[in-house]
Amino acid sequence: MDNNTTIAIPQANQLAEQETKMTEMKKKQKRFQMFGIGSFLYALFYTFCLYRNASGITYPFFVGGTLLFFGYFTRKSGSSSADGKEQTKAHINRTFLAVCIVMAGILNCATDSGVLIFFNKVLMLVLLGVLLLQYWHDLTGWSVTAYVKGGAAMLFGGIANMIAPVYDMSACLRLRHMDSGEEGLAEKSAGRRRLVRSVGIGLLIVIPMAMFIAILLASADAVFCSLLYDILTFSVDIDGVENVIKIAVMLVAVFAVCYGIFAYNVEPQNKKTIDDMAGTERTGWDSYIAVTVNGVMGVMYVFFSGIQIISLFLGMGKLPEGYTYASYARHGFFELVFVCLFNIILVLCTLAYFEGSRLLRALLTVICGCTYIMTVSSAYRMLLYISSYHLTFLRLLVLWGLVMIAVVMTGVLVYTYNQKFSLFRFVLMTLTVGWLCFSSAHPDYWIASYNIAACEEGQEYDSSYLRRSLSLDAVAALPEEVWQERDSSYNRRLERYQRQQEEFMGFRTFNFSRAYAARLE
Repeated sequence: MDNNTTIAIPQANQLAEQETKMTEMKKKQKRFQMFGIGSFLYALFYTFCLYRNASGITYPFFVGGTLLFFGYFTRKSGSSSADGKEQTKAHINRTFLAVCIVMAGILNCATDSGVLIFFNKVLMLVLLGVLLLQYWHDLTGWSVTAYVKGGAAMLFGGIANMIAPVYDMSACLRLRHMDSGEEGLAEKSAGRRRLVRSVGIGLLIVIPMAMFIAILLASADAVFCSLLYDILTFSVDIDGVENVIKIAVMLVAVFAVCYGIFAYNVEPQNKKTIDDMAGTERTGWDSYIAVTVNGVMGVMYVFFSGIQIISLFLGMGKLPEGYTYASYARHGFFELVFVCLFNIILVLCTLAYFEGSRLLRALLTVICGCTYIMTVSSAYRMLLYISSYHLTFLRLLVLWGLVMIAVVMTGVLVYTYNQKFSLFRFVLMTLTVGWLCFSSAHPDYWIASYNIAACEEGQEYDSSYLRRSLSLDAVAALPEEVWQERDSSYNRRLERYQRQQEEFMGFRTFNFSRAYAARLE
């Protein structure tokens, strides 16, 4: 090997490295040109709709704008994964998700309940995540755990790439400088240095001169002196500065997260990573381990379910000393709700990580059947408790949760015998439709109506709970003297709402439930 060859190899490696860097910079430039302006406009839109406005009239518009934004840019980036026969099915699924997201957004500006607003937002976030997964990945055959892992990877990958717009914008500037040529760069740099130097010298000359002349003019004219004093002694509006800082932080954060999600998920290697993570094969642990675990749990559940049937439903069992049938029946519903949720997780983990067998499926069927009995037992206990102590939001939420548990368990039972059944979609649709029905019903109104109706039948209701714990959704069902009392939470909520309406662009905070209560006042 001669010296020329020895010298040529490092040069070739250097050229290859420079070409790789140039290709990477051009890719970043293209990505910034594609997503940069759109992400910034979306951040502006997001900030306008939601800054200090968790449940105003702008929420449905925000939801609609979010769907249009993500839908447009996922199609623009060529990220849609469905094709052929799957395209129609994917379109139906996306339409269902989009409609439910919009409905949740509408419900957010139609209620004053903080719990409903919070879970509406959680539902919208989950549905949007599933919608983006459907755009970027082929979800055929994905299990429940695959959806969870894929969604988490998509979200946290986007958050980890929040710094991506800085690198991409830097690549754009460097390429622009390179295109302008080294000579042009030198001329521009020299011109900037000359401008800074000249302006600096001029300021050093004019500042003391202007101060001296201003003193003379102020002594000569009282009006000029007063105006000059007002200008030099201006006060800073702390609240205004705080709002500007918060708006700027929200704007930058939304832009960075939004851009990061696109920057991470449109990369082929990242998409492949998520697909590989979600498509992990079943562990296939020995089924005898699962048979042992589920067998022991099944025996205990059968014994417990028999006690429920004999003692609770039929009232034939012998109660412990000191217990009446009423006190026995009104105890333990929250514990049973937890056990029902645990059973769903137990069955799903068994199906996901252990080899299947007839005996194992039979044991899982027994556990599912016992879960139904526990669900009915918990609901029965809760209804008896409500009949004595009336309704609260938590008690009503528990009843709704028990109905959802029963429906979800039905899907789990079907999945036990048919592994091709799309359990995640069934659970998602069930919980989505169930929550939207619960949220749209304005439960606080029905709680107040039920408790007041019970009072009219000679019972006493908790007036303190009605005055302090319910949202403005309940106002229509309450007597005027209850919600207009000074210590009621309704007056404080209305005062806060009226202050929001008086603020700059207060029309954003308009809420149907609060507006109706304000009109009644």
